Amino acid sequence: MMHFDKKSYLYRIIKVSAIVVTALLSVVLIYAAYSGTTHPAESRIAPVAVLAFPFLLALEVMIGMLWLIVHSWRVSLIVWVAILISWPSVRVVAPLNMFPHTYTPKEDSTKFKVLTFNVENFKVSYYGDKEKEFKAGQATARYILKQDADVVLLQEASLSADFNDLPFMDSLKKVYPYRDHGYHDQVILSKHPYQPVIDDSIKNGFASPDNFLNGYHFYARAFDVLVPGHKVRFFNLHLHSIQLSNDDKQFYVDLTKLKTKDKPSEAKQASKTIFAKLTNAFRQHAQEAALLRQVINQSDANVIVCGDFNDVPMSYAYRKIMGNDMTDAWVKCGFGPTATYHNDRLFFKIDHVLYRGDMEAVEMHRHKEGSSDHYPLVTTFVWKR
Repeated sequence: MMHFDKKSYLYRIIKVSAIVVTALLSVVLIYAAYSGTTHPAESRIAPVAVLAFPFLLALEVMIGMLWLIVHSWRVSLIVWVAILISWPSVRVVAPLNMFPHTYTPKEDSTKFKVLTFNVENFKVSYYGDKEKEFKAGQATARYILKQDADVVLLQEASLSADFNDLPFMDSLKKVYPYRDHGYHDQVILSKHPYQPVIDDSIKNGFASPDNFLNGYHFYARAFDVLVPGHKVRFFNLHLHSIQLSNDDKQFYVDLTKLKTKDKPSEAKQASKTIFAKLTNAFRQHAQEAALLRQVINQSDANVIVCGDFNDVPMSYAYRKIMGNDMTDAWVKCGFGPTATYHNDRLFFKIDHVLYRGDMEAVEMHRHKEGSSDHYPLVTTFVWKR
């Protein structure tokens, strides 16, 4: 085992270099924690820094622990101070709600459950193998039925005529008598009656009967659901797709496995392509979030916004939709960091449940069931009054 003389020149160079790297990473962590306050049109780096924040946080924690192990607590303090400064973002990415909620008799009788799930079209026409597709779709439908949620909001779903012959669709329709299959397969399944929301405030062709859209792959639908005793406005959301190609994803997978075979020039070009797509998507998200926030501002008190944001916690779009009046259900009652997208080693939390009004989220789970490239989120709400 190698031992360094702590008085040697080499030891001092290594230690000073390590301290400098620690300090620089701490500065980067703080920047990433607050870079979501910057509009993506003003900075191309800021939204990517937000994307990297959970990984930077994990790295910082490991570095801080390492400094403690080698008995350099003063250097370790740099890390813990940086994490403390970044705490508003840390608690959103990794909430620590360790104790389950205890329901009162009144809460137990009036609670309601909401499920949001990007079902990847139930994998229909995905494999080119009807039997395999049926089994995959059935797994997703079986999961939805098992959850027995009051309101189910699906993205990239379909309840069209092409699906009527599938047995699991019949089961879903029996449990959920109130349902709607709208533009781009933004589906609501409800045990309770609802009215689609038609919003006249969105101009310039963005509005169309009961849904509104802006650009490619931005779809939002709103429904006023009559949860017993209360009206709740639900927004089923799918923000702009980042549109990574299969080649883009394969390059990223190879890169994370440290086995990319691309030449330096090809790797550089691939990186530029991915960065450009990210930049474009984040700028689109900012516009879409502003548009959605207009409608939220004009809505009554009880609002739940959920779906596939294609963006991470504390991003500009996330902050814009949250405003000063909404709560993230995962922050309220979830535990630890999590991911809702899991394909191609892209482990990010891009599905969210935000709410405001007279209800409170008391229980939330991210499950790993179904056959989609997304994981579902299930939230239980109770009424505060």
